[in-house]
Amino acid sequence: MKMLKSAAMVWNPKKPEAKKLAARVRAFLAAGGVRITEAGRADVLFIVGGDGTLLYNKGRFSMPIFAIGSERSFICQATAANWMAAVRRIMRRGFATERRMMLACEVGGRVIENALNEIVIRSRDHRVIDLHVEVGRHRSEFYADGVLFSTPTGSSAYCYSCGGRELPLHAHMYEVAAIAPYRRLFRPVVVPDSTACAAWTMSGSADLVFDGQFIHRMKPGSRVRIRKSARTVELVKA
Repeated sequence: MKMLKSAAMVWNPKKPEAKKLAARVRAFLAAGGVRITEAGRADVLFIVGGDGTLLYNKGRFSMPIFAIGSERSFICQATAANWMAAVRRIMRRGFATERRMMLACEVGGRVIENALNEIVIRSRDHRVIDLHVEVGRHRSEFYADGVLFSTPTGSSAYCYSCGGRELPLHAHMYEVAAIAPYRRLFRPVVVPDSTACAAWTMSGSADLVFDGQFIHRMKPGSRVRIRKSARTVELVKA
């Protein structure tokens, strides 16, 4: 267990209630003797706003994260209703962490982004696109609204809604699922995390989306390679 001696704070600037809650958390920590400092210099980064705020900030700082969201949050360790009890425990007893797997995406040999939830290729103009997907040595071709590659953390979110399995959080595997495939020609598949995947489309109206936060336009025929990332996200155990 590590003692909480210093903390940094990040909140969603688009949510006024998140800014107010962040101020309360900050004051609570300071009253308990925790030094408030800049991100990168603290023992823990406190993120206030929800899963989306965590996903947006996950790659900006390499430090343990404690996130406060709403009752709908899956990744955040606490909510606006119960954060005080959880933070008090951490301040008194110290904290342990767990590491969550991420997926890396390369295009042309360059890593574009890392994803804690999922990497998605999807249609931009609300029409099906042609998709070519390689899972290991197995290749599939089909039409769909898109295809996603999900970590165990993300398996309970978009992937689950697309018919995928909910994986154990620390499973050494990830999942590939199509988004509304024509005639259900591609069914969700779970693969070992040592397996690399690739996907591309000849459509000129496809986006590459990371965790629902970062969007890149895809060039027709660009080969997207998906693999387990060398990076992880470190979360404080509540």
